[in-house]
Amino acid sequence: MKSNRVRLHQVLLFSFLLLLLLSGTQAQTRIIDSLKHKLKGAIDDTNKVKTLISLDSTLNLESLYAEALETGDEIIRLSEKLSYPKGITEAYDHKGTTYYYRGDYGDALRNYFLALTAARKIGDKKKEAYVSTNIGNVYSDQGNYAEALRIFDVALRISKEIGYKLEIGNIYNNIGVVQLNLGNYPEALRNNFLALKMRQEEGSRKRDIAGSYNNIGNVYERQGNYNEALKHHQLALQIRQELGDKYGIAMSFNNLGNVYSDMGNFEEALKSHQSSLALHKEIGDKRNLSTSYNNIGVAYQNLKNYQEALRYFIYGKEIRNEIGDQEGLGQSFSNIGNAYTLLHKLSEAKSNLDSAERIFLRIGQNPGLEETYSVFTRLDSAAGNFRQAYDHFKKYLVFHDSIFNQENSKKTVRAEMNFEFDKKEAMARAEKEKITAVAASESRKQRIIILSVSILLLLIFAFALFAYRNYRIKNRINLRLEIQKKNIDDSIRYALRIQQSILPKQLFLSGEVKEHFMLYLPKDVVSGDFYWRHPKGRELFFAAVDCTGHGVPGAMMSMLGYDLLEYAVKDKGLREPAEILNLMNSQIIEKLNTNQGQTATDGMDLTLCRFNLDTRELVYAGAKNDLFLFSGKELIPLRVTKCSIGYSARMEYTQSSRLLKNNDLLFLFTDGYSDQNGGPEQKKFMSRNLKNLLEEISPLPCPEQEYRLLSAFKDWKGNFPQRDDVLLVGFRV
Repeated sequence: MKSNRVRLHQVLLFSFLLLLLLSGTQAQTRIIDSLKHKLKGAIDDTNKVKTLISLDSTLNLESLYAEALETGDEIIRLSEKLSYPKGITEAYDHKGTTYYYRGDYGDALRNYFLALTAARKIGDKKKEAYVSTNIGNVYSDQGNYAEALRIFDVALRISKEIGYKLEIGNIYNNIGVVQLNLGNYPEALRNNFLALKMRQEEGSRKRDIAGSYNNIGNVYERQGNYNEALKHHQLALQIRQELGDKYGIAMSFNNLGNVYSDMGNFEEALKSHQSSLALHKEIGDKRNLSTSYNNIGVAYQNLKNYQEALRYFIYGKEIRNEIGDQEGLGQSFSNIGNAYTLLHKLSEAKSNLDSAERIFLRIGQNPGLEETYSVFTRLDSAAGNFRQAYDHFKKYLVFHDSIFNQENSKKTVRAEMNFEFDKKEAMARAEKEKITAVAASESRKQRIIILSVSILLLLIFAFALFAYRNYRIKNRINLRLEIQKKNIDDSIRYALRIQQSILPKQLFLSGEVKEHFMLYLPKDVVSGDFYWRHPKGRELFFAAVDCTGHGVPGAMMSMLGYDLLEYAVKDKGLREPAEILNLMNSQIIEKLNTNQGQTATDGMDLTLCRFNLDTRELVYAGAKNDLFLFSGKELIPLRVTKCSIGYSARMEYTQSSRLLKNNDLLFLFTDGYSDQNGGPEQKKFMSRNLKNLLEEISPLPCPEQEYRLLSAFKDWKGNFPQRDDVLLVGFRV
């Protein structure tokens, strides 16, 4: 009878969850339909962008990833059309999240870095902190804990600087996850309690509070405190069921299964993990799908069904290898090694355990090493290699003791006590401060009223004597100034529209190069730096140009430079970069009348290239601005003529050529980046520092290179004004 009652209870619980999920899904479907209806016939404006962003978020929540990515592309297209950088930032962030949910970490990082660069360009520190946290989460899931902690620290600094308390809670939560994976349980618990406290105080979303309960439960489970682990996981599950959060419910079932397994209730563990697996398959979450496969394997292993356990471990390993989850891959190799040991296939066991050890040593995952050395000990004993078993057992003890020592236990208790004490103390302090504040407020109010009336009476008479006369004078002056300012602003905006209309939207189109970036930071509204391209058959001409001056004078020079490039290539049909520069030099000297014994003060520095898209031959010439080529593991300077265009009628420019190899990376730039003042000694950034920075970031994807360059520039500049226009282009063939 007892068994029947338990089954009835489980059926009722399952039915309740099914109804809850269906009702949540129907509600989300109604929201999606409503947003799509709102978009029908909507004009192309920022309100339409905001509606698309809301639709994108809802599609992600419903795991409709393909449609979410299409919506993200639509947001980018419309935002670029409207020159709405905030929309572009949001779109790349949302696309990064979609790829993250799918377990496509490479695409997630690429889009997050594009979002981060866009956020920094518009000075949106709140978004910068938020996206940095997302990047840290990807690194954490990849097992790159050092990089995750580094970027979480950056996000935490920004969030504290701007008082972004909600994100501070999220960052503490994520640091706790990393510390858990590193086996630093007291620090993991401390950060998770800080996150929970911050989220409760700020009235955060229930989804985030459930996440804190979930992570605290994970720490307790690792420490063997199963009652506390169950309590916190059930608190998380309860909230997630109320929200109809399929992703969160699947995670809670997974974690409850782990605790049941640790408690020896393997049948219940298997049921929980199978429920988690079904939900992860439904929402298409590769990362957690691999975790469910792994945990079902553990459950079968505990039930002595080793062959079935091995099958599920291999399913999980294949997904983790596909998505680049290093920590999970190490865990899979360790579990497969253990299954082979139990099946007495010792050579297969050793091969997999060796792979697990290499991964865990590389990423510094202490709990993984502890478990792997424990399995090694069993393998060596089964093989009769007792000396090796003894050595592996000593290594197991070293990592076990580093995780579970007396000081760590004290820190854990201290973290719990601090959380409870802080909560009670805060409540008592708030009540006391409320009473004191009311009394003080009344007294202060009376004093302020008396003092204010007295001062006001004294000032009114004096002010009335000259206020009217000054009012009329100021009105006349302000009116003249406003008219002048409006005329100037209108002229500059018109100049910007002209400049934007002639510049190409991108220096490289899809398919011309593997990837590229362009860091373009005008000092003023309009710029003296510009970029230019002209395709001619299967050859592509392109240039990065720095004209004398910046702002309106620089922009006027840039128009002249742009026209001369167009004239030389399109009208005159010149093909050799050196001939084009020689023509530009003579034309600028003639047009600016600097050849009549006068000293030239106006001209331009530039790099001009002709690139064959089929043969990858690069022919280049330059006036003062060198190029840099990253080939293999070396950054090579490509030297050009050291004289600006327009400074000498006798100058003859020369050209060089080079055959580029697969994955070669080329950089073109003006001097604005290296000439920027800043740093601790308030000096220029300098060309050598730029060269070192380019060499350091060259192996990275181009979107991350752009972010690193922008970050370094802003960090160096600090509170100093920008000195000159900045243009820096990179592309990989």
